[in-house]
Parts: sequence; structure tokens; C-alpha cells
Amino acid sequence: MISIIGAGPAGSYAAYLLAKAGKEVEVFEEHDEIGNPIQCSGVITPFIESLIPLKKEIIVNKIKKVRFHAPNGSFCDVPIKEDYVFDRCLLDRHLADLAQKEGVKFNLNKRFKGFEKKEKELHVKFEDKTIKSEVLVGADGPHSLVGKSAGLIKKRRFITGIQARAKADIVDKHLVEIFLGKGDFGWLIPENEETARIGVVAERNCKKEFDEIMRLRNGKFICYQSGLIPVFDPFLKTQKENVYLIGDAAGQVKKSTHGGILFSMLAGKELCTAITQNKNYDLLWKKELGFDLYLNKTISDMLSKFSDKELNSLVELFAQEKLKKILSSNVRDFPSKFLFQMLVKEPRLLKFSKKII
Repeated sequence: MISIIGAGPAGSYAAYLLAKAGKEVEVFEEHDEIGNPIQCSGVITPFIESLIPLKKEIIVNKIKKVRFHAPNGSFCDVPIKEDYVFDRCLLDRHLADLAQKEGVKFNLNKRFKGFEKKEKELHVKFEDKTIKSEVLVGADGPHSLVGKSAGLIKKRRFITGIQARAKADIVDKHLVEIFLGKGDFGWLIPENEETARIGVVAERNCKKEFDEIMRLRNGKFICYQSGLIPVFDPFLKTQKENVYLIGDAAGQVKKSTHGGILFSMLAGKELCTAITQNKNYDLLWKKELGFDLYLNKTISDMLSKFSDKELNSLVELFAQEKLKKILSSNVRDFPSKFLFQMLVKEPRLLKFSKKII
């Protein structure tokens, strides 16, 4: 049997794929319902539909344009391939339903406590029982106890994210606003004409910048979220014999946007291949996703070193139609597919490369 700890998108999608491949799979979730608590900005590209069908009710809104705000008050608007604002709770439950239809058993209120290896068998411990399993998968988030128990995670770097659903002044319900210079960056993601998700991420305390955006858009709280987001570590080992990590537990998060759902699901495909074909999971997923995750991290680390003057200059450069066209015609998840094009079209971007060092 394969035991998966965590019923978020990473765990449920991996369970779905493994069950389709003929494996006996059980998922163990510490909470009493799937989809709560929510810690997610809730935007994803339609690329997800190449992996699973989405129910209409999961999609809350569609985004057609991004506005980048510079610290000096200037901004530029970039049309994009349509992004989805989604209901994270419904997405989690949808993925769990797909897995259940393939025969996956879900166990709620099961808090993982550790495991012991006895010969080739794993004895997986919960608060109320111990089960025997051939394979253990940690899809249990940034603080992954599976990863710590296996000795895979010893130290890691985090980003702090805070977000509120709020009644706010919305410019356009199909426009996402990005505020550069507010922490790593801040955002306003409309759900409709009146309600938005407003947030900031940063390695330091970002409450001040968050409050500034709330005031700027006359935000009135509906609910509040906060959490730690793991930073991608290209050297982290995500497999130790028959124990694997996936999703936030594996740090499979794009640092440029701090989103991890799509990449964790793509990693699920590689996990399924590794388990069913006895291949090296680390090699498989890093070959497919590692370079783009590295580029996302490099871009984010570079931007975090920019002065306000440099951010103002960057927004001015991106206001050019030649760069907007490249961004508009590519899927933002994969910078490897368009970053070189941008450097060729606008060599002045190279002057910012010194910030990588």
C-alpha cells in the first residue's frame, strides 16, 4: 500500500495518478474536512486543464490583464493569456473526488506522528493507530513532518505571506494589480466587482505594506489568512528509499509568484512514474521542473535587491509594446520559454543582472 500524508492538491493528485496506475492508495489528512484551512492567493493558469478537467463552479473569476505598480506611482498594464481565480476549497475537494473515484481511501482527522522502518516495511504512526505501508509520501506542507522524520528536511528558508478577502475599490474585475516595492510584492486579485484578495509576501514582517495596500483600496476585512511559504532549494533531496516528498513539503514553489499548485501536480506525474517504474524521483522531477523553479527563484531574488529607482525603471521598460507582446503570448509559469526572447528584444534588461550576484 502507498500512504500519502496530506489531502491538498499535491497529495490528492498524486493519489489519483497512482490509483489510476493500479496502486492501492490511502490519503491521511489531519483536519476534519478537505480544503480547510485555506492558505492560497487562488490564481492559476489554464495550463491546469491539461492535467485535470475543472468544474465551472471552481472558477470564481477570469483575469485578462495585469497592472504593475511602480513605487513612484506609475504603472503599466500587460494583457495576458487568461488566468483563473479559483475557489481553493472546491479545487481541493474536486481533486479528492477524482482520486476517490479511482479507489483512493481518504482518512480524515489523522495526524501523522512519525514512522519506523522494519526491513522493507514502513510502520506509519498516527495518534490513534499504526499502519503498515510499502511507500510513504509526504504532501504535508512546508513544515513536513514526513520530511523531518525521514531526515530529508533539516533546515529550510521561508517567505511569510499574509492575505485578506476584503470589500475593496476594484479598478476592473478582470485586472490583477501587482505592487512592486511592497515586501517582495503585493497584490490585489478581484473575485468580482466588489470583493478582492489583497496580500503581500516578504521574508521580513510585511504587515506595514499590507496595511498600506488595504488603505489604498479602502479594504474592509471579510476574512484573513497568513502562512509560511517554503523557498525552492535545488539541493533538497526529496526521496529516501521508499519515502518521498511532494508539493510544499518538497519546496516545489515558484518563488516569483509563490504559487505551487501547478508545479506540485506536475511533480505528481513524475512521482507516479518513479514509484511504478522504480526510477529516481529526484532526477525525474528536477529534469522537468527544476530549471523553471530555479529561474523563478533567481528572478525573485534579483527583484528583492532592487531599489525603488530600479523598480521604477523596470516598470518603464515593461511598458514597451515589444515586451508586453512576449508576456501576453506566453504562460507565466515557465520563464525558460520566454526569458531569452525578452533579453533579445530589450538588452537593457541585462543591466539588472548584477543583482543576481
